[in-house]
Amino acid sequence: MAELEAIKFSLTKAFHKTPYPSISPLRPELSKAGQSVLVTGGGGGIGFHIAKAFLQAKAATVVIVGRREGFIQDAAAKLGREFPEAQVVGLRCDVAESDDVEGLWGDLKARGILVDVLVLNATIVPPMAPLLEVGTKAVMESYNVNVKGNLDMTQRFYKQEGSRMGVTKYLVHVSTVAAHNFITAAKILTYGLSKNAGALAMQLIAQDTKVEDMQIVTFNPGPVFTPGAASTGVTKDGFDWNDGKTRPVRPLRGLGRFPEAAFLHGRFVWNEWDVDEMKSGGLRKKIDEDPTYLRIGVHGI
Repeated sequence: MAELEAIKFSLTKAFHKTPYPSISPLRPELSKAGQSVLVTGGGGGIGFHIAKAFLQAKAATVVIVGRREGFIQDAAAKLGREFPEAQVVGLRCDVAESDDVEGLWGDLKARGILVDVLVLNATIVPPMAPLLEVGTKAVMESYNVNVKGNLDMTQRFYKQEGSRMGVTKYLVHVSTVAAHNFITAAKILTYGLSKNAGALAMQLIAQDTKVEDMQIVTFNPGPVFTPGAASTGVTKDGFDWNDGKTRPVRPLRGLGRFPEAAFLHGRFVWNEWDVDEMKSGGLRKKIDEDPTYLRIGVHGI
């Protein structure tokens, strides 16, 4: 049975594994009223809860996409029943397939949906084994989803027709501790390798993109027991999992209507870190003054 080592590293004094008031999607300051949100991998697990949080924040339209037609339609119907005042759309799309991605954005255009917020949550987790045992084919399949697919979605999001001048787009990239910690996350190397490349890609895009045009934040959602986690062989017992409801509210905070949220543009943060501590004090000062801080790379040379 595969096991994971509990990883707890915090830049803030408070380390949250359950929801707390500052990040509640019910806060008026975090309202997404009138906005449209697209969540990849939104049929279950993390993506489903993220979609639900945006609906709690009064998003007008939430589109969830995934590879399984029936699964994604069932999830959209469930969200639609819970939030009848919003438009919830479920569409089949494998982000690793360029034709699927092109078709998705064509469908959105035909429906008159202009996406304000893109959440890159779709992922693939290869077997837990050394790279040479996993094999080149499986490694590249991970890159097709975790890098190529996300780049394709990001480009189409940024360049979508009908974008309003002067209105900021928001991109949230769901990553993992394995993207930057290859020692304690050594059992999921292929996943970490491709997610590292995906995080770096978002970082480089942010480097060349004004935050006023498209704000990009990458975050590690922490360990939550989902069907995807279970598929790797880990069990619910014997591990300190986060509350699944904690995950979606971090990106909501990063996407809130706060001018200071721009300081996380192109950065990598953890879901469990206290948002109020990050916004001020010594930590905020370090983020503002050190361009390499909380970014993927080899620093100090």
